[in-house]
Amino acid sequence: MAVFDRAPKDSGLRSLEVDVTDVGAVRRAVADVAREMGGVDILVNNAGIGTASTVQDMSADDWRRVLAVNLDGMFHCTQAVLPAMKARGGGAIVNVSSFAGKRISFHGGANYTASKAGVLGFTRHCAFEFAVDRIRVNAVCPGPVLTPMVRGFNSEAQLGELAKLVPLGRWVMPDDVADAILFFASPAAAMCTGTTLDVDGGMMVSNGQPYEEYFARRRAGA
Repeated sequence: MAVFDRAPKDSGLRSLEVDVTDVGAVRRAVADVAREMGGVDILVNNAGIGTASTVQDMSADDWRRVLAVNLDGMFHCTQAVLPAMKARGGGAIVNVSSFAGKRISFHGGANYTASKAGVLGFTRHCAFEFAVDRIRVNAVCPGPVLTPMVRGFNSEAQLGELAKLVPLGRWVMPDDVADAILFFASPAAAMCTGTTLDVDGGMMVSNGQPYEEYFARRRAGA
């Protein structure tokens, strides 16, 4: 439940470790950043966890723990930066959801799906409330991202088979998601608020159907 920002030494950046479920810790961290950096311009809500239990087998503790990090944590961080962003005359908030928030999670449980759907609803509502203060709020919905954790759970052969399900032919990489976040945080997205950008290689439109099956059916019916 801690957020790690591993800043390189002598980079001019500061690293903080914060439990996003702890309101007091979040507010103190934001106050420190605002004081030392002269304000807050950008917030990226990216802390998230998940479990894989079915609804029937899921404990109440697991349900609450995932929502506490994925939803409550986002609320705490967003609320904490508002005074500093208003003082600066505006800002940009980018919430990291998931295409599970629009469909379901095949790797996580219902708690993860519900939390990521909640991220999208929270994004829309905040976008409306904060627009008067020139604070933009948008969301990024990553699809299948090839992280070290995913590599640890799958063989190279399995990763190759899963990549075939992505219409653009490869896994989404962390940098692909980072580029989308940078867009929303930048002046290039000056008139974007309350919007969602899917970074999934086309998985939302394919519904997980391999191209081979898609075209085979059409050739057979020709």
